[in-house]
Amino acid sequence: MSTPEPVEISSGAGIQYWFKRYRLILTGISFALLLLMPSLDQVFSLSVGFESTEKRILASIPTFRFPHVKTFIAEFNQYYKENFGWRNALYYQYSQWKYWVVGVSPLPSKVILGKHGWFYPGNSIDNVADQHKGLASMTPAEIEAIGSHLSDYQRELAKQGIKLYVFVAPDSYSIYPEFLPDNFHISAEPSNLDRLKQYMAEKTTIPFIDPRPDLIRAKATYVLYQQTDTHWNSCGALIATIPLLKRMRHDFPSIPLVQLTNYRIRPRKGIGGDLVTVLALNRQFADSVDYDIKPAPLILANEAESIPHPGTDLPEQRFLHPDKTRPKVFLLGDSFSYVMNPIAGYFREMYVVRASHPNKEQVRKEHPDIMILEIVERNLSHLASL
Repeated sequence: MSTPEPVEISSGAGIQYWFKRYRLILTGISFALLLLMPSLDQVFSLSVGFESTEKRILASIPTFRFPHVKTFIAEFNQYYKENFGWRNALYYQYSQWKYWVVGVSPLPSKVILGKHGWFYPGNSIDNVADQHKGLASMTPAEIEAIGSHLSDYQRELAKQGIKLYVFVAPDSYSIYPEFLPDNFHISAEPSNLDRLKQYMAEKTTIPFIDPRPDLIRAKATYVLYQQTDTHWNSCGALIATIPLLKRMRHDFPSIPLVQLTNYRIRPRKGIGGDLVTVLALNRQFADSVDYDIKPAPLILANEAESIPHPGTDLPEQRFLHPDKTRPKVFLLGDSFSYVMNPIAGYFREMYVVRASHPNKEQVRKEHPDIMILEIVERNLSHLASL
């Protein structure tokens, strides 16, 4: 039997063989690294440059308590979903791709992309978009319940010698509808605010202040809302509070004459707000302008107290003015009230609480002359359970 002759492998075939071999090895190593990357990031903080843009506290690592194994597994699963390595970096790249390449909102339920650098809150915030489309209207019964509840509270405060005022901070949809996307159509029917305002005027005696007309007139002169945020800016808050102050002066003549010239308004550079932050676009977008507001000496109050409020990053604040003939105010508001502080000098004292419900014992203890309930337009339904 003859032995087979050895087969010579050409140099080209050998190179191809080793190339395939190394390619398989590199593929395996790359795949293993991809699997390890999240763990390596959690140990060595490799993606520390990408901060979380979520406006909430993420789940913390759970504690194992025997025999609650299933509970621990569920809690750890939630923890890992919210804290796995490179999560923030991956979201940043995803958001950039969706916005700049695809041209859509990375989180359409949270943020609606407007025109000319304007952003609007989405339906994840109290169905605000649907409210302005006329798809989430309050029923007549809900409006009546709000009026009845506020009237009860008005009578309760009146027994303590306190005058109630309700002050609404309009949504940006109401003041700047022209910058909404072309496919967003504001309802032609009366809005929730329109209908509640009419009911309050016809069925109650509560002063209900709607500053939309003042804001719409003033927007030709000033930018009144943050283009990249859910809130108005300091100038918008100032313009909006003028009709509130004028209405209170009817009942409390010791309040100084209310006029915009009582303030020095100077523009300054704007920053990126909460809407672009949640989209991880705050490095590319900022408000075109913000304002420094300085009251005249006649209405300049001093901050006497600032107390951290549990559950929120907005403090309780106390402002004092030396003129003791002026009334004392208790302002219960949401985050829109934070830039309302410049009005404090119209009163001898203003105590501000940012909370969703009044602490009745606290109100009795403060014993103000005036109670202001400030609420943003999209949250009007909350007034029924105040």
